[in-house]
Amino acid sequence: MTSNAAEQAPDDHEELSGLQQGTLSLPKALGLAVVTFSPVLMAATAPALAGVVAGPTAWLSVLAGTVLVTFIGLAIVPFARRYVVSGALYSYIGHELGSKASTVAGASLAVGYAAGVIVCLQVFGVYSGSFIATVFDLPAANGLGGQTIMWILAMVSVAWFAIRGLDTSTRLSIGLLFVSAPIVAIVLVANVFTAGYTFSEQFAFGEFTFSGFVFGIVLSATFFVGFESSAATALETKNPMRTIPRLMTMVPLIVGSVGIVATLLSVPVLPDIADATATGESPLSAMASNAGLGLLAPVADLFLAVTCYAVVLGFMNYAPRVWATMAVDGMLPKYLGHVDEKHRTPVRAIVLIAVLATIVPIALSAFSGGTPLEVYAHVATLFPYYWVIPYVLICVGAIVMMTRRRELSATTVVVAVIGGAGFGYVWLSAVLNPTGTSYDAMTWAAPITIALALLVVVPIRMKFNRRSVDVRPEVPADRVD
Repeated sequence: MTSNAAEQAPDDHEELSGLQQGTLSLPKALGLAVVTFSPVLMAATAPALAGVVAGPTAWLSVLAGTVLVTFIGLAIVPFARRYVVSGALYSYIGHELGSKASTVAGASLAVGYAAGVIVCLQVFGVYSGSFIATVFDLPAANGLGGQTIMWILAMVSVAWFAIRGLDTSTRLSIGLLFVSAPIVAIVLVANVFTAGYTFSEQFAFGEFTFSGFVFGIVLSATFFVGFESSAATALETKNPMRTIPRLMTMVPLIVGSVGIVATLLSVPVLPDIADATATGESPLSAMASNAGLGLLAPVADLFLAVTCYAVVLGFMNYAPRVWATMAVDGMLPKYLGHVDEKHRTPVRAIVLIAVLATIVPIALSAFSGGTPLEVYAHVATLFPYYWVIPYVLICVGAIVMMTRRRELSATTVVVAVIGGAGFGYVWLSAVLNPTGTSYDAMTWAAPITIALALLVVVPIRMKFNRRSVDVRPEVPADRVD
């Protein structure tokens, strides 16, 4: 199956070899994807981020984000039905649009996946720090020193589990998810019964602003972006041409639906917890205290920290596989494409991403001096912008591929155009309608770092292509294929 998919590639795109075949069933693959793009974490965190910028109508931003990402998922489905890959979007774009498009997309994704692990690790620090500071009266847990210790310990253990193998990581991640879900649900529902809670104000649009609406999409999209990374485990999934397409639509719908409900339950109480979150307390803990569930506040933080740990672990199973695929395809140093024979995992890529994901948040926190939630919110704003180029290209690729095969339908065109153009406009609108806050810098940080990444990957790819030509066997002139 894998070889047949590779034979269809017009540009000799390479996939990762040496991975364990058939490890994940549909339930396990779905479980790992849902854990990684956690509806529990989105329910506890997204409303606090989107609500601050989008106001009472933040649920519209989450709804719009859900629709856009689901449409992108539908555009990816035709690729998932034809190609069994280890590089997710990078591989799909390379197979259908060629090496130039995959180089641009790959530069964006290479930085994006590193940013994704950093975001996951930072939100783990937010909830872990809040728990330790509350229970043990150690405010230093929210400082640079405390966060650094937690980040290092978490990442070392996560890397160890990721190296051990996909099955081990999946079972642990899914188990951790079910631990935290009930507590989050209790706290969110309790918000409804607090004094001053007004559900109807979310359907009055007097405070609606378009810039806030779009910025709310960006912040809510943080919990969707990269959902298609589950395709990176296609080579290790049972019946991937049926399983992976299902994940492309099920994951954004599940996560988005939970996010919309959670936003409606949470946004009206955000003004009441603003002082608490400004001191470093997590949004969920502050909501629990505000709802008279003070005893649940530290428990909520503990369980969310557990969930965040599962999210980091899940993403660390996807990101290194994409990096390793880029390495064997000539985008990144070949060294990173090695798959360990014992564990069948890309150990070198795992280790490098783990090191970078630990160093960068330490440096950002030391430079900015902000609270864990503030630093996390800025990186979370940056993260979705790295997927703008790949999502636009995959939507274009869907139309191109279906046209070549004479299977293009009106549905495909509508889905691809709305998904690609809509996600592209999210970035463009952020440029045209700045918020006047420090978050605006993230709009330009993305293209700048992508350009820097291109300066690194283009020479690597050119050298790889020259080497491929040099070693290509000569074909006799009289040979007819």
